[in-house]
Amino acid sequence: MRRIVGRPSVLGLGLAVLALVPAVANPYLVYVTSIALLYVILAVGLNLLLGYAGQFAFANAALFGIGAYATGLAQLKLGWPFWLALPAGALFTTLAGLLVALPALRLSGLYLALATMAFAQFTQWTMLNWESVTLGAGGFKVPPPSFSWLGISSATGVYYITLAITAGLVAAAWNTVRSASGAR
Repeated sequence: MRRIVGRPSVLGLGLAVLALVPAVANPYLVYVTSIALLYVILAVGLNLLLGYAGQFAFANAALFGIGAYATGLAQLKLGWPFWLALPAGALFTTLAGLLVALPALRLSGLYLALATMAFAQFTQWTMLNWESVTLGAGGFKVPPPSFSWLGISSATGVYYITLAITAGLVAAAWNTVRSASGAR
């Protein structure tokens, strides 16, 4: 009986239910579920950093914003297709994270929290006020990625990409926490 209601079965069932959302829900609920999956990604990252590593660092949301802006601006200003802009945005965010993390390696506790909070506030200020690059507080609209080769709508395709990335990152976090390097 434990195998049926064990954790892997429940997680598999949850993933199957999430995979069926676009087939049974209206477009608004698909959108809301996509946003919820993005928040799951942010929560897992924050849980690893604060919960398991015990580091009071608050740059997660800023790095999330940097990745979103980098991907969108690569599409809008450079004319890159979504499939090239997405990994480029991830790479740019990784480099930005390294630029923040390397000086912060010497900090801990309250000092790390203050430094990363300052970075988050600086990032927000930059995104709102550097209008020649970020187009200011009004933001910008990017063209939706095409999934015509799969025969599905753009919203459905974005949902499945978000679901796949979320599932992959949750599995990676799960394995990291239970690995020899993640054990306390």
